[in-house]
Amino acid sequence: MKVSVYGAGNQNLYINKLNLPEKFGGEPPYGGSRMAIEFAKAGHDVVLAEPNKDIMSDDLWKKVEDAGVKVVSDDLEAAKHGEIHILFTPFGKATFRIAKTIIEHVPENAVICNTCTVSPVVLYYSLEPILRTKRKDVGISSMHPAAVPGTPQHGHYVISGKTTEGKELATEEQIKKVVELAESAGKKAYVVPADVSSVVADMGSLVTAVALSGVLDYYTIGRKIINAPKRMIEQQVIMTLQTMASLVETSGVEGMVKAVNPELLVRSASSMKLSDKQKDLEAALEILQNLDETLKKEVEKAEIKPTTLVAAQSLVKEIKTLIGGAAAEGAIKRSARKLFEH
Repeated sequence: MKVSVYGAGNQNLYINKLNLPEKFGGEPPYGGSRMAIEFAKAGHDVVLAEPNKDIMSDDLWKKVEDAGVKVVSDDLEAAKHGEIHILFTPFGKATFRIAKTIIEHVPENAVICNTCTVSPVVLYYSLEPILRTKRKDVGISSMHPAAVPGTPQHGHYVISGKTTEGKELATEEQIKKVVELAESAGKKAYVVPADVSSVVADMGSLVTAVALSGVLDYYTIGRKIINAPKRMIEQQVIMTLQTMASLVETSGVEGMVKAVNPELLVRSASSMKLSDKQKDLEAALEILQNLDETLKKEVEKAEIKPTTLVAAQSLVKEIKTLIGGAAAEGAIKRSARKLFEH
């Protein structure tokens, strides 16, 4: 299989700032260059595009080339090569720029895959004018390492399939090819909805894990001990998560913390400690009782900005009913981009 990887990875960040060799193990190079090495060792024809040779030392570049990877500085050269194109590229605008540069030059039925730098949904929307006209054959997915390639924690890839509402960003055959690439390198492939992949694979998965633990804790306590109706529990979960997310959207993390009042929340949530198994709640209460002093000062100065609290999915249905057609789809699409943008 022909594979093009864009971006070698910031080795100074990995080695000197994050100190990955000591904290996590493995050995440099980390990041996109390590992905390229592993794909080449799995027998694939791999090109690594990196215009900044100074991003790695000469000895690390030698490791890449000794593995059989062809290193180029021109994204267009890599674009003409790969069946699968993996964007291990900087956050935000640079990734979109590179994607727009390569899309008209990739081979027929190629797949362009994001990593943690953007959401596959936003990548699709940014390329949609071309995908719906000149390059209907190109698919969008993800080859998200969901860990730093080169560390022992990287034993998997998160690959984006259809969205939760059934929108197909890539064909089944294209998704299958991405899965085969991941598995050929000895990694476990998780195919998830495209609009969920960032939530479980990006750095924000820390928030997902803690929030999901809290949801499941409340669900268990509510059903088994309080014997509350399932719908009531779910409604309170929706209210809680939607309120916190909306406050962060309008007022930032500091404004959200000010609005919920950690001191009050500790008092209230302590009353829900009904089982010795609620270790996640114990940990949360301890964190809230010992907030960083700098954060406390930032919270005090924060402004709680006007926030309209609604059930998002209900609002979508209302918009489709009241507006309908292209106007509704446009409004929903613009809102979706804001949700998935970094």
